[in-house]
Amino acid sequence: MLNPFISVIFLTSLYLVNDNRHFLMVGLLILLPVITINILYYFDKRYLNSLIGTISYIAFFSYISIFLGRFLAQSKNVSINVIYAAVCLYFFIAIIWSFIYIATYNTLENAFSFSDALPSNLNPHDDSISVFSYFSFVTMTTLGYGDITPIHPIARAWVSAQTVLGQLYLAIVMARFVGLYISESKKEN
Repeated sequence: MLNPFISVIFLTSLYLVNDNRHFLMVGLLILLPVITINILYYFDKRYLNSLIGTISYIAFFSYISIFLGRFLAQSKNVSINVIYAAVCLYFFIAIIWSFIYIATYNTLENAFSFSDALPSNLNPHDDSISVFSYFSFVTMTTLGYGDITPIHPIARAWVSAQTVLGQLYLAIVMARFVGLYISESKKEN
């Protein structure tokens, strides 16, 4: 039941962030392979791990993230919608990186090293979305538990980029919120 529900969430998120019919049509074209892979994943989990699958997810979440980022940049005041958009964008960036890690893991031999501390029932090849989502959020927050380690230089480069992006995102968004709040306060006075 989860896959049809996720597909509906993808459709509604695409509809909510688009204010232009042309952009909505482009988004639907990007979403089509994602929904197809979601349906195929229901029968065989390998489809999500395919390079086409990961690139499709990266493209879709990136497309949605562009609209969220645009909304944040154009906001003139701090509202609950602006805060929700900022949180969603942070999560989407981490999800995009999850799929980047899946693609890296599936295309580069020995890209990551996995510690024995990972639960024995968690297989990075079969449960790649849960393993690399966890790794992405740990990396994005610069927590770094060390149970998953990038070994290959390309994997390390991706991890470094995500770490910097995660910290810059928080600093920039907080600075923007403070600036908007100060601007609002001055207008009221």
